[in-house]
Amino acid sequence: MSKQNKIFALLLVGILMFALVGCTDQASSEQDEIEVTTEAEEEVAGVEEIEANDRGYARPESLVTAEELEQMEDVIIVDFRDATLPGGYIPGAIKISRGDQFAQIDGVSNMLPNKEAIETLLGSAGISNTDTVVVYDDDNGMWASRLWWSMKTYGHEDVRLLEGGVSAWRDAGFSTEFTADSLNATTYVAKEANEMIIADLAMIKESFENDKLVVLDTRSEGEWKDGRIPGAVWIEWNKALNADGTFKNAEELRQLYADAGITEDKEAIMPHCRAAVRSAHSLFVLTELLGYENARNYDGSWIEYENSGEPIEK
Repeated sequence: MSKQNKIFALLLVGILMFALVGCTDQASSEQDEIEVTTEAEEEVAGVEEIEANDRGYARPESLVTAEELEQMEDVIIVDFRDATLPGGYIPGAIKISRGDQFAQIDGVSNMLPNKEAIETLLGSAGISNTDTVVVYDDDNGMWASRLWWSMKTYGHEDVRLLEGGVSAWRDAGFSTEFTADSLNATTYVAKEANEMIIADLAMIKESFENDKLVVLDTRSEGEWKDGRIPGAVWIEWNKALNADGTFKNAEELRQLYADAGITEDKEAIMPHCRAAVRSAHSLFVLTELLGYENARNYDGSWIEYENSGEPIEK
């Protein structure tokens, strides 16, 4: 091969090698771009999912969706529906009777039971202090909130509500069972009652002269018109819910209460109903969803107040 041909051959090899390297670099660059784009799209999708699920609640873990509950392990599910209803139990759920967490105190029915009664109730149901408990009903959380309040009052750390109750469970396509499950009894050790989430008649009377104490009437409009505590503000308990039984977002809830003068700067917000059931639902909204530290459920509620001899406004 002549010297000229050798030079030509070397140049040709060089050109081919450059072309190959260029293609490789371009393919690598394109792959990197695809990977970066995919990661960016995944991040955007993740942000959108977080934003869709985030309703601005102070303690969103206090609510559980049906889909979340179906995936949960090491959880005790409590059916707190009317005991006369047949079937409809979420698989694995245990039954606690509504009446078992009421007591008659000083002639007033439907009051919180004492510490020993709560220990007996929860221990006999098979609940331990460290258990994660999810409570449901078929009344948009109204009754479930009452058990939530009873357990929180006596120091149970992890008790949550199934949002939408058993209806949400069925709507998600999950099956129910005809009978409840049961657990072996435990020894439950309750704490002393947390007085910071309980209001009494003395506090209600004090509100007559102290505008930093506000009474929140959560009963129906008919009950409100028939007679109410002087100075009370009326917001029916179910105003916190959307039409499908889910809770409104935090911004909507905060505005709902603020429009009626129920604000975080009050010394105490004291919801009541007839027997501290519907008002427990409002307490859940104020404390768990809005994070207010100044809300107390009026234990005696209208049953006590109506028979107290104190003035009734109409």
